Amino acid sequence: MLWRIVRDRRVRYLFAGGVAAVVFYGSFAGGWLLSGGRVPYLLMAVVANAVTTIVTYPLYRTVVFGSATPWLAGLARFYLICLGALAFNVVGLPALVEIAHVPVLVAQAILILVVPVVNYHVNRHWTFRHRPAPPVVVSCGRTTPTRE
Repeated sequence: MLWRIVRDRRVRYLFAGGVAAVVFYGSFAGGWLLSGGRVPYLLMAVVANAVTTIVTYPLYRTVVFGSATPWLAGLARFYLICLGALAFNVVGLPALVEIAHVPVLVAQAILILVVPVVNYHVNRHWTFRHRPAPPVVVSCGRTTPTRE
């Protein structure tokens, strides 16, 4: 029973997403609190995004998707997805903080809940997609063109 649960990619993704959320929020909140709010929250989002990308890429690559894509190519695609999450933060944080007057750390916590749902599908179908091996062509008979 436990093996069947662990084999489910969605469960592994949920685990990795939890790790990513802890790393991101820990980086964001830690930097924000240590700076006493003197560092702009959008800059903290950029830093937390970079830290999270570097820390979690190997986890997503190996544990969640079991990808055989070249390491750097996969990292580049993964970082593009992370930049999408960052763009979501760059729009969402000011909307929640400046317009809705939600405290910065609460606003970031809200955004962390939304991003993984979108990222799962993009990562599955683009970043770590499995490409089938090219077909093997077997020739039976003549291999040179004939003149008619």
